[in-house]
Amino acid sequence: MLQKPWFKIFVWFLASFFFYLAAATVISFLKPGPSESEVMKYMTGMMGAMENSAMGVMMGIEGNGLLKMILIWSIAVFPLAVVLSIIAGFLLRKRNSEEKHV
Repeated sequence: MLQKPWFKIFVWFLASFFFYLAAATVISFLKPGPSESEVMKYMTGMMGAMENSAMGVMMGIEGNGLLKMILIWSIAVFPLAVVLSIIAGFLLRKRNSEEKHV
């Protein structure tokens, strides 16, 4: 049984697993925590990224009337655009199938 390929792969997998488990444990115990300046840089970067994301835009929409109107308009136009594109797709498909049969 010790000479079978599947057993060798299994032993290799277990050895690798325990090696990386031990390495991660040692690193997590011996590494010092982040300094205050590192934490502040991280938080500043996260706040800057949030301001430019969709979540940041949605947080600022209450005070921005133009952005609110654009959002309402896009919500109203979206279903109409979807229905029109589906109808146009069916019409093009019908026209193409008629041209092939002529």
